[in-house]
This record gives sequence, structure tokens and C-alpha cells, in this order.
Amino acid sequence: MKKIGLIFLFAAAVYVSKAQGSSQDRQAIQMLGEFYRAYNRVWSTSANQNVLLKKLDSLQRIYFTKRMISEINSSGLDEDPLVGTSYTDVEHLKTLEITRDPQRENAYIVSYIAHVTSNPDEPFDEKVVIHVTVEEEDSRLKIASVL
Repeated sequence: MKKIGLIFLFAAAVYVSKAQGSSQDRQAIQMLGEFYRAYNRVWSTSANQNVLLKKLDSLQRIYFTKRMISEINSSGLDEDPLVGTSYTDVEHLKTLEITRDPQRENAYIVSYIAHVTSNPDEPFDEKVVIHVTVEEEDSRLKIASVL
């Protein structure tokens, strides 16, 4: 009887663990979707450079860990790690996909199709893929890194 009870407890623990994992995945995917929708809107609607920077800073404080903000501020990158070298706009949100990365813990794959017009004579569509990790900070999930 004890053996059956232990097996039942083990099975219940595994079930609860998977349920919590899938719940965290749903929360992370929802948060990432909210961030990328807001991020794309800010880039698409902010013509003034000062307004754009203030809005981006605000989004960083909401959606990034403190460590991530520090790394971005000190990196001096020429490209945006959240969209790569591609231009971003609200139109891309129609193709936005976010999935859990099965290869890494707390990692997600964000992708969308960008219409690239760097050469107006030969525009093309490019799939942009960004790998990010999330972690809990201040009682909410936040973007911790871009891989």
C-alpha cells in the first residue's frame, strides 16, 4: 500500500511540475507578445528621437531585467539585439510567432517576417528569428537576455 501511495505522490508531483511549467510558458509567451507589440508600435509611431528614446527606456524598465538593461546600455551595439539588423514596424506583428525553445531552459524563440527594401529594385521578405531568455524579477517575468 505504501508503494502505491509513493507512486501516486510521485505522479502527482510530476503532473504539478508540468502544469506549472506550461503555465510559466504561457505567461512568458504572453509577456513577450505584449513587449514586441509595444516595441514595434513605439518604433513605428515615434518620429521624434527624444520621444522614441524615452518610450524605449520606459519599455526596458517594464520588460527587461536590471542586468539586461545594464548590458544593453554598456554594449554600444550598432544594431538592435531585439530585432537584429532588420527594420521593424507594426505590419510585422501580423506574422509574429513566439514559441518555447525546447533546447534551452527559460528560453523562447521570437520570429516574424520583415519586408526588406534596402534595395528598392529587389525587395524581399526575410524571416527574423530572435532567441531570448526570461526570468522572474520583482515578481514578474522579464526578458533576461538575447542569445
